[in-house]
Amino acid sequence: HRTAGPLPRGSREAPGPPDSRAMRRQPLRTAGTGVVTGGAGAPRGGPGIGGSRSSPEATARLSEAANGGGGPASLEEVEQEVRALRETIESEKAEIARIEASLGELFMRNACEEYLHRLERRIQVVENKQVDTVQWRIEDIDQVRSGFSKGQFIASPEFSACGLDGFSFHLYPRGDDFAEEGYCSLYFHVPAETRVSRTLFLGRARHGPVEADSLKNCGVSEMCVLSNEIDKETGSIVIAVEGLQVLSSPNVVESRTKLTLPPP
Repeated sequence: HRTAGPLPRGSREAPGPPDSRAMRRQPLRTAGTGVVTGGAGAPRGGPGIGGSRSSPEATARLSEAANGGGGPASLEEVEQEVRALRETIESEKAEIARIEASLGELFMRNACEEYLHRLERRIQVVENKQVDTVQWRIEDIDQVRSGFSKGQFIASPEFSACGLDGFSFHLYPRGDDFAEEGYCSLYFHVPAETRVSRTLFLGRARHGPVEADSLKNCGVSEMCVLSNEIDKETGSIVIAVEGLQVLSSPNVVESRTKLTLPPP
């Protein structure tokens, strides 16, 4: 064989084929993963072909993801939260029970008060069964009238008479919408489905006797000139109904003339 002479100046020797043994000794690193693969020097059970090893940061991220992203939580902390929630629920239940008891007591009290009110009114009806004259005095009528306009009225308390409840007076100090200027209006309201005979008075002014119900002859639009009926000494007026008789009503209290006692 011929021996090659020295290379010309400026030329380089062409690289030979890579040494396979050197390649086997150099490990391969996958970019961006921190995982080393291949290499004859890899330890047993470590990363080799078909295996990988995660970094500690990746392991922590997986643990956080398993815990919902809020960091690691121990079983003891979870149990403490559950106990706190149970205590809150029990406290809310106790508060609800207390409120329900208070409401029940309030409803019972209101029911008792309403029953007592009805009982008192019933007693008044019985006591006033023979009453046929009712008077209503209004003090300082000039001052009262100054607070009212035409079409406005002042109502008396409801009262019972002739064994029936639900009567009342309505006085329009400056007259209702149909009265002439200077006149006052007076209305006597009777219970529904009731027909009476009555005579109305305001001072010396009089209207009746007439039969009346809740629609017919229930009042007088031009009863009188109010200033003419004021008591000069007291500054008051007196409104009254006299000769009151209940002609028909489904709610009138009936008198008993016979009573049967229960057997022993």
